[in-house]
Amino acid sequence: MSPEGVRRLPAIHPQLRRKYLFFKSLLAKNNVILEKMTILERMLYEGRSFTLDDARTLTRTLAEQSCALVEDLNAMCAGRFCGLFEKVESICHSALEILSRKRTFDSPTLLLPLDAVRLEDVEEVGGKAANLGEIRARVGLPTPPGFAVTASAAALFLQEAGLLDNFLRQLAEMDISDIASLERICAKMSERVMTAPLPPRLEAALREKAGEMRTLCGPGVRLAVRSSAVCEDSSASFAGQHATVLGAPPESLPRAWCAVVASAFTARAVFYRRSKGYSEQDVMMSVLVLPMIQAKSSGVLYTADPNTASGDDLLLASAWGLGVSVVDGSADVDSWRIGREGLRILSEDIAYKAAGFSLLEHGGIVSTPVSEALREKPSLTPGQIADIAGYGLRLEEHYGIPMDMEWAVDENDRIFILQTRPLGRVEETEQTMQREIPGHPPLIHGGQSAALGVASGLAYVVGEEHPLADVPKGAILVARQTSPAYVAAMGKVAGIVTDVGTVTGHMASVAREFGIPTLVGVGKGTRLLPHGAEITLDANSGTVYAGQVRKLLSKRKPVKLMQGSPVYKTLQEAMKYLDPLNLVDPLAPEFNEDGCRTLHDVIRFCHETAMQEMFGLGESLSATDSAARRLHARLPFRILLLDLGGGISSGKDTARVKPENLRCVPLKALLEGMTDLAYTPSVAGAASYAVISSKYMNFSGRLGHHFATVDSYCGPVINDNYVTFSFKGGAAAYEQRVRRAMVLAGILRRMGFRVDQNGDSLKAEMRKYDEERFQRRLRTLGRLLASVRDLDWKLDDDGMIAMHVDRFFRMENGGK
Repeated sequence: MSPEGVRRLPAIHPQLRRKYLFFKSLLAKNNVILEKMTILERMLYEGRSFTLDDARTLTRTLAEQSCALVEDLNAMCAGRFCGLFEKVESICHSALEILSRKRTFDSPTLLLPLDAVRLEDVEEVGGKAANLGEIRARVGLPTPPGFAVTASAAALFLQEAGLLDNFLRQLAEMDISDIASLERICAKMSERVMTAPLPPRLEAALREKAGEMRTLCGPGVRLAVRSSAVCEDSSASFAGQHATVLGAPPESLPRAWCAVVASAFTARAVFYRRSKGYSEQDVMMSVLVLPMIQAKSSGVLYTADPNTASGDDLLLASAWGLGVSVVDGSADVDSWRIGREGLRILSEDIAYKAAGFSLLEHGGIVSTPVSEALREKPSLTPGQIADIAGYGLRLEEHYGIPMDMEWAVDENDRIFILQTRPLGRVEETEQTMQREIPGHPPLIHGGQSAALGVASGLAYVVGEEHPLADVPKGAILVARQTSPAYVAAMGKVAGIVTDVGTVTGHMASVAREFGIPTLVGVGKGTRLLPHGAEITLDANSGTVYAGQVRKLLSKRKPVKLMQGSPVYKTLQEAMKYLDPLNLVDPLAPEFNEDGCRTLHDVIRFCHETAMQEMFGLGESLSATDSAARRLHARLPFRILLLDLGGGISSGKDTARVKPENLRCVPLKALLEGMTDLAYTPSVAGAASYAVISSKYMNFSGRLGHHFATVDSYCGPVINDNYVTFSFKGGAAAYEQRVRRAMVLAGILRRMGFRVDQNGDSLKAEMRKYDEERFQRRLRTLGRLLASVRDLDWKLDDDGMIAMHVDRFFRMENGGK
């Protein structure tokens, strides 16, 4: 009851008053618990990013509130349900135990030769090293030799240096979307990693292996020291998020290894993994060490088009020299589309390649001019294109899924595979291909669609050193080239346009994962798109329009970034103890204390039992006007009444109450709306409940497997008057429950209520109107409750929501 209603409570039986106060306390806690449960459900079903700290905090709150709920129930029921305390403790302990599990890396093996690595070693050496060892040994394709420094080696280093726990404490206290703060914390952590001493046995092992590489490959060998973090190159690509040190002299291997480990703590890497559902323990850094290939040409092969769910053409990108520009988008590159049957070249785009990357004699890499004779020449021969594509198809056959493969051709024309991982692809969607739109001139047309979709916002043109913290939410980021550094801004930008870049680059891969419409390689976007002007990016047709083109915009399907990740799976496992509702029928024999298998069962049992206890007072009190009674009305369900005083005019010994005996203003209006519809009376099933006085009503009516609650005070003083409506749940699939709540929310908003919808639950309120207007709204609410109570909505898509809202008001106005 609201404060207004409490002030107007009539003098009632002391035992009734006591029970009623505990009853109201229980209902308030029930609402808080369901709200917290809804937040956990939304984490799983709606794709919002979260951490296990978030889930643990909510679960502890659920445990505390549930124990308090059980206390209220036992206060009402003279301690008959004390066993529920143990149920709550056991259920929540099981959930928290799952949410508190920590992944450990404590293998004594610090280094593994690549010849000994297989895919099953992925938990210690990460996807990059495990895949390379797999294809070397089991697919029989050429790779460089090398070794992996295990994740246990990084864990040992971080533990002995005492670095990780302090970093995690700082992260727990901040919002990772605050890019400036995140960059500040991460810069300090990276510096500490780079300057911390290595465990002596690790440093000795690295120096010994570096010496072996010099013996194996010659005194001039230079090393590629590459990230191969655990969970990298899995369903989450981590493309471009971690460092690779190229051209490292063998004697610098320990420091190069530190640089790769430090890259796990950059702002973009932390933002990416937190957004995708990976904790710092999940992404412990393993490192792959290979001899550098002085590449004649290098590039990337996709064994399918990532922008379609069904297209099976291969996409190949290549540049002269090392493949740095292919993956970071810093220069134009050659590209081919290759048919799967016969590996026939379907199309090619040969870029002007003014510069390429090569090894320096004393370590590192450098961009050098490409000879005039090669600048406009394809960086691959037809035979090499066929061989690389054939390698890709062999990998796809081995793994059974489309693959992303990095490769290099050395100076002796030998092809080596440097990396392979699963290729992320979009779901099939309808693509708009309209280019000419009246009133919206195309500002740009061309480039490549790196990630499909349409977005509108203010163009925000950035330079290479522009602070990402300054990029406003909802902007279209416009840059000269693609860069993995822009990942830290993907939580707030609506789209991306770059002058240079390819669909095979690292940023393009991440943009597809995040569902950010992205157009790359447009040429002059930074000059043609005015900074601060509103534009519409249609990445489907490769066009940027002036202004907002409403006809192209549609509600973007939310991307479930975390689905399938370790954090997501952990919460999914814990929710088996919290969320499922098994006790749906209060008349079923298993609806009892022993039948509570989940926390939701406990909450449901407490709520129903409290209702029955409150409205069964006639059994424990002498007959008074306060005893619960049955309303005799033409409704297909029972309503039990509890009169706090002045709500009923019938005699004390009357077991049934007729509508004409009601004096409760809000309930009378609600019932008028309910009985407007024609019913065949049927009173089977569990009851609905109403606590009333002359001007106050708290009505709990069954809607599916949960109660819809209408709480109202309706009298002559306008400032005291209010109506609130609350509802959660049902037993349908989550998407159906959410759409059902959206229909209710749409109807209530059209009635003038202020509505707060959260997943499948909603709260609505209206305050400070005159008595007559409130009665009209209550009659409409009555019709709403009556019309939807037994309606089995099959809401298969969002388009049906508006249809049901319109249908209700057509019926309100006498239509069909």
